[in-house]
Amino acid sequence: MYRSVVVATLATAVAVGLSGCSPLTPARPQATEATHAGLKVDVGQHETFAGTPIALSLTVPEGTIQMGPLVRRRSPALLAAYAPVLTEAERREAIAAAAEAAENPEETTPTPTEPPNPLPTDDTFSLLEEAPEPDTTTALLRVDGDPGEAFSEVLEQVAALVPDLQLDPDAWSRFCTVSSGIYTGCTLDVTGRTTDDAGVRVIATVDPGNLRTRESPAVSQGKPVMTVTVVQTDPPDMRPVWEALDESTDIPFEGEPPVLTAPAPVPATTAPLPEAAAVKGTWPRFPVSRPVTTGGSLGTDRWKLREDSALLLSGDRPLFDSLLVERGVNADAVARSYVLAYSDAGEPTQDVIEDRTEISTTYTAVTGEGGPKVSATFTQAGRGNYIALFYTPAPR
Repeated sequence: MYRSVVVATLATAVAVGLSGCSPLTPARPQATEATHAGLKVDVGQHETFAGTPIALSLTVPEGTIQMGPLVRRRSPALLAAYAPVLTEAERREAIAAAAEAAENPEETTPTPTEPPNPLPTDDTFSLLEEAPEPDTTTALLRVDGDPGEAFSEVLEQVAALVPDLQLDPDAWSRFCTVSSGIYTGCTLDVTGRTTDDAGVRVIATVDPGNLRTRESPAVSQGKPVMTVTVVQTDPPDMRPVWEALDESTDIPFEGEPPVLTAPAPVPATTAPLPEAAAVKGTWPRFPVSRPVTTGGSLGTDRWKLREDSALLLSGDRPLFDSLLVERGVNADAVARSYVLAYSDAGEPTQDVIEDRTEISTTYTAVTGEGGPKVSATFTQAGRGNYIALFYTPAPR
């Protein structure tokens, strides 16, 4: 698979110095690379190829390339399940700290020196013996091969993971829409129980571009865009989590301890999908991607491409943007600012996931009733600092 180079435009926001070895070093664009004027980005440095694991047994399908890192998040349901035990752990830590201070009144705690742009590094649930693993994983993919074959492979993988769905990979087009004989997109959204009896939801989409404007998604190199999201749906068993908290401290509950039972699996069983006819069409060819210029819109009128960031991939259905942020820039603040633009009913929520090689911070907008779903995940990785923006409009 070749390593490709595209041009991404950067806007006027924060002026930063660019070193000679930076992936965003200025370069004179060639005539064939003039879709996006500005700084040139070696996209190949941020590509992951077919066969790379996504989640459970699903992998990046043949004919696609993953752009940027996997976007790993904790679902609202998982965060809600762990919220009480985290609150209790914080209460006990405060009591223990106060007791230690009373025993040693002359000792003072040194004031830590904060760096100029502090980044989140501690997991939200670091107080617990084991922080909950993220239960939602999304891969953002550019389709360099045949979109139907790539989508069919995703169905084949899901069919092996959840056999009782009775998915037929050869009938992949039943999940697609056609207009005037042209495929306009595909969406697979299924739930069931895996061969290991775990609840899972898989959402896969293919976005070939805009049929009206005849443009592919921005910076997709004239190619369709695919997303694959895996959600583990079984609620966590909180009994061992509370037991571990009790074992690690002698401080009792203020009131009655929670009464916990074994969680019910979700879904309880797997229902085969109803019959549906396959549709026939051809994939459109949109050699020109939707242009994004300096300060241009990133899918919504409130998101603009900054000068300290480069757009790696985007999609319109669903709406997402994958950004590479120049090193030295406070990417955490940038991610939060994107979400803050839509958080009109309160401060955005924050959740930090600390992995061995990556740290992911997800900000979620707090919107009013019936508002859109908006989130940004900032990932600190060895290859760079990334932001994945997701926007789901309010239902009509």
